[in-house]
Amino acid sequence: MKVVRSLLAAATVVAVLSASFSWAQCCGGASYSAVGAAAGGSAAGDANGSYTVMRTQRRIVWEKQEVTRTRNVWSTVSEEKQVPVTRTIRETAYRTQEYTVRRPVRETTYKTVNYTVRRPVRETITEQVNYTVRVPVQEMQTKTINVRKPVREMQSREVTYNVRRRVTETQMRNVSKTIRVPYTETKTVMVRGGHWETRQEVIPGRSYSKLVWHRGSFSFDPCTGCRTHCCGHFDRVCCQTPDRTVCRKVWVPTCEERQVTCTKYRCETVCEQVPVCVCRWVCEPCTKTVNYCVTKWVCEPKTINYCVTRWVCENRTKDVSRCVTRWVCETCSKQVPVCTTRWECETRTCQVPYTVCRQVTEMKTVTCCKRVCSQVPYTCTVCVPRCVEEQVPVTVCCAPCCGDCDPCGNVCGDPCCGRPGIGARVAGRVRGLLSRVRGLFSCCGGFGGGFGGCCGDAGCGNGCDAGCDAGAGANAGCGCN
Repeated sequence: MKVVRSLLAAATVVAVLSASFSWAQCCGGASYSAVGAAAGGSAAGDANGSYTVMRTQRRIVWEKQEVTRTRNVWSTVSEEKQVPVTRTIRETAYRTQEYTVRRPVRETTYKTVNYTVRRPVRETITEQVNYTVRVPVQEMQTKTINVRKPVREMQSREVTYNVRRRVTETQMRNVSKTIRVPYTETKTVMVRGGHWETRQEVIPGRSYSKLVWHRGSFSFDPCTGCRTHCCGHFDRVCCQTPDRTVCRKVWVPTCEERQVTCTKYRCETVCEQVPVCVCRWVCEPCTKTVNYCVTKWVCEPKTINYCVTRWVCENRTKDVSRCVTRWVCETCSKQVPVCTTRWECETRTCQVPYTVCRQVTEMKTVTCCKRVCSQVPYTCTVCVPRCVEEQVPVTVCCAPCCGDCDPCGNVCGDPCCGRPGIGARVAGRVRGLLSRVRGLFSCCGGFGGGFGGCCGDAGCGNGCDAGCDAGAGANAGCGCN
């Protein structure tokens, strides 16, 4: 609608401008008697050949109108809908599985094992040993040091002190004491006695073993006539040392009864008056002048000689006797228990868990958003063009011409020439172009209702339409202009 309305407005403006341009191009070269008669105007001439013609002129008037229109309004609407959703559920199942276990079976057997025993043989070896001795070497060195020397000063002050004076008093006190009174008794006691006797004892000899070497010998074999040598060997022989006779003294104890006089004591308690000297102390204050010494330390440099001991290493040699133990190997045998382990296979069963996945379809509520278009009416003010006709006086100047006019009565642009001038030809072509544009939107082309309705006029169907470039002659009064 807006595009069509804009095209109509543009066509109206072009038509009005082209009509004005057509009237202005004549410049007095056209005769407006027929035009004025057709338009219903009056013409009045003057001495110069100019006259005034009343021309009907159209102009566009824009009027404001309120129009109700609709526009598209997009809004977002949320709605809930059920959507099938597939969810995976994991379940734990158990299956029975067999497995093989190797079980150890232990068996104990005995075997004879030969082993070697190392017997120690001790020997004494003397060897020389080199060793290092650190010998101290003393050196005298001198250095200067700071010595703090005390400086004493005598000072005096008064001191108050308490003196404890001893006061002695004699008092009588009853004292109980226990005394031991001796008495004599006679008793019979058993007394151990004895005497020494000399006895003889025989001590058997010590048994020991020794190795005896038997030398080798030669023997003659009468059958072969050869001499055979027998190697020497050692034999272990058990020997015993001779017995010894020993004399020793032996104490022979005896038991005898004797009468013994013994002195015993018994305790008796005696009470008597005893003078007691009691001392007590009395404090008395005294004042005295005390001389005291104040010591100050003064640093003085002093040179001292001191001894530095330096150690020097010396190599020395000494004879060291050491006992070397040599081990002699002997072969022995013993029964040793041997533990043998053999493995037996057993088949067992256990429950093994595994995971099973199962698909479950559930309905889930999902909120979906969509855009909805709705028509919303609204009122707006638009400008509508309207064509208004009015009478306008136009002065036409008529100049002498060569008489070369177009079939509709229009004269050429150049006076006194045999053909139309350049300006007339250019104007004619422009008018033709504007006439073609105007013809698209004129009343004869189907839009007559918008411009006043002139298709019923007799001037639109005469022979001038075919003879003019733009229909500007006899058709000036209809909608072709």
